[in-house]
Amino acid sequence: MKECETFSQVDGPIGLYVHVPFCGSKCHYCDFASWVDKGGQEALWISTLEQELSLRRRQLGNRPLDTIFIGGGTPSVLAPSTLERLCRAIAAFPRKPSCEWSCEGNPGSLDRKKLAILKAHGVDRISLGVQSLDETLLKRMGRAHDATQALEACELAESSGLRWNADLIFAVPGQTLDSFLESLASLVRHGARHISFYGLTIEAGTEFSRAVQAGKLAEVDEDEYARMYLEGAQYLEAEGILRYEVSNFACPGEECRHNQGYWRRDGAWLAAGNAAHGYLPWKRWSAPRGLEAWLQWGSAGFPATGTSVEVLAPPERYTESWFLGLRTREGVDLSLLREEFGPRLDEARLKRWLDSGTLVRNGDTVRLQGEGWLLLDTVAADCSM
Repeated sequence: MKECETFSQVDGPIGLYVHVPFCGSKCHYCDFASWVDKGGQEALWISTLEQELSLRRRQLGNRPLDTIFIGGGTPSVLAPSTLERLCRAIAAFPRKPSCEWSCEGNPGSLDRKKLAILKAHGVDRISLGVQSLDETLLKRMGRAHDATQALEACELAESSGLRWNADLIFAVPGQTLDSFLESLASLVRHGARHISFYGLTIEAGTEFSRAVQAGKLAEVDEDEYARMYLEGAQYLEAEGILRYEVSNFACPGEECRHNQGYWRRDGAWLAAGNAAHGYLPWKRWSAPRGLEAWLQWGSAGFPATGTSVEVLAPPERYTESWFLGLRTREGVDLSLLREEFGPRLDEARLKRWLDSGTLVRNGDTVRLQGEGWLLLDTVAADCSM
């Protein structure tokens, strides 16, 4: 794939993302490229993925990886023998001594044996899909675990010696502010030093979408959404778990470096698996989304013609710089924008957001503050016009 063959020229960090398409069940809100393996496809999938990872390793050359992330789907749903093969194939990549290697896992499918496999090969960070600790909400979302299993997974991760984080979802139909804050507090009590929480978006084609259309489910209103986000952030920051991205909070030094690479765009990443996206500065490509299509692509040798490639023109790069910059606590460096794009900033638009208190400026850096985090998309779109 020609678009992946220039990693030797990348100055910044290089990551690897590997997509696992299997789940134990399909959650009611999920529109990710993931499915329950009902046809015994796991064996064919891992054989094909090993071939793709070998190709990606050759494309990387001698450049060592800075970060690795195994996502999905649910990597922990894999059989131990499959997980072993996956980790062995990834461990063959050159890595810096400081390489951060993360793997997602779900309560109920992550156990001591699988944790031991991950740890033995170099995984040093576990991302747990907790989503809620409210039994009613877990059932409503179609999660395959209960609250007890979620807390047991946290305890297992804590006792393993690995770094770990937990994900939650807020603004779930029927969820209360108190329920959400109690889930956050429980994770903190169990030792979480990195917590991510995401506002529910009801996507077309999901079980939730069908329920809303049928009048069986009502979305949380905007005011309640805002209260959950703002009070959740306030609670975590009071506990020393600080926001470093709009949905991600961590104690100092516990930030996910792989995800930071996505937002900062100062490096590049390889990708393997169906629906996986790779990136070189201002060029990105994606593999076939469907599992069958990806397997067929693999049987043909992973030809470049099978990927979707997007090269961002300067106007698109300028817009993306605002959207990605504002979502982080570092904000947007206006001097870098001027250096790359010239004096195209509309100062009057920027001033309106500064005067309203939505943005704050320190020298040549502007960032969101307070309730401004809820207006991320609006502010980024306006400032990048």
